[in-house]
Formats: sequence, structure tokens, C-alpha cells
Amino acid sequence: MKPPTRIRTTDAQIDVAIKRARQRNKTATRILAAHFDRPSDSVVVKLSTEATVIVPRAAIPGFESIQPRQLADLAPQRSGFSIWSETADTGVRIERLLQIAGGPALTTVAASLLGQTSTPAKAAAARKNGQNGGRPAKKSSTVSAKRKHRTPTPV
Repeated sequence: MKPPTRIRTTDAQIDVAIKRARQRNKTATRILAAHFDRPSDSVVVKLSTEATVIVPRAAIPGFESIQPRQLADLAPQRSGFSIWSETADTGVRIERLLQIAGGPALTTVAASLLGQTSTPAKAAAARKNGQNGGRPAKKSSTVSAKRKHRTPTPV
């Protein structure tokens, strides 16, 4: 068996990582308050963006089998990135709550926006691909198969 590879990290790299983390902490969306609303059987979360997210308890994995009375102590974690109930011994992260609340459409929009984000690494990869002739051409069998099944567009 091959021994694990050591990754050497310089002090400068650590300093850059700390700086990025501090910057991200200034702008990150956090959970400021959370509680369980019995009448609606939902988890209510107040975010640092001043938005309120309401998610049905049954839609949150792990919460569907919990008795509502067990969620009386539901509260945000110190980091603000998740909520936790000591009594129920379970919690959920902010990303999951937003994904559940927004559904597949939100996930699609978020992926699209993140895909548009340009970084130095993406730019370098695009340049390298361009030097190699760009994106490979589709195989002709795939293209002809698509054309066979295409219905004519009415004029």
C-alpha cells in the first residue's frame, strides 16, 4: 500500500487562506434566529440578509420522524451556518434549508450563476483548452442520431 502523500503548506499560503476565510465571514449569509412553529409544523429561520425562510418539518431529512415537542429548543449554532436541537439531537445546515425551500428551480439557477463566475483557475483552464484546439467535436453518430429523431418545425 502506498503511503499517504504529504502536502506541504507554506506560511504564506496559510496567511492567504486565513485572509479569505475572514473576508468570506464578513459577507456570508448566516442564521440569526430559528424556532419551530407548531401551528404550521414548520421551521422558521431568520437570516442575516433580513429574509425569513419557512420550511415544513416533514421536508427536512431527519426531522420528519421527530416529535414537534422535541424541537422546542431549536436554535442556530454559534457559527450561524446551521440549526440544532439538543433534545432531538439533530440539526440541518443553511444550504440544505435553502435547497428545500427553493426546490429544484433554485438549485438550477444557483448552478447557472456559479458556472458564470470567473476565477483565475477557470480562465487558465480555458486558455489551456484553447491551445489544444478547444472543446472536442461531438462524435458524428451522436449528431446524426439527434437529427434522426428531430421533428420538423412548422413554418
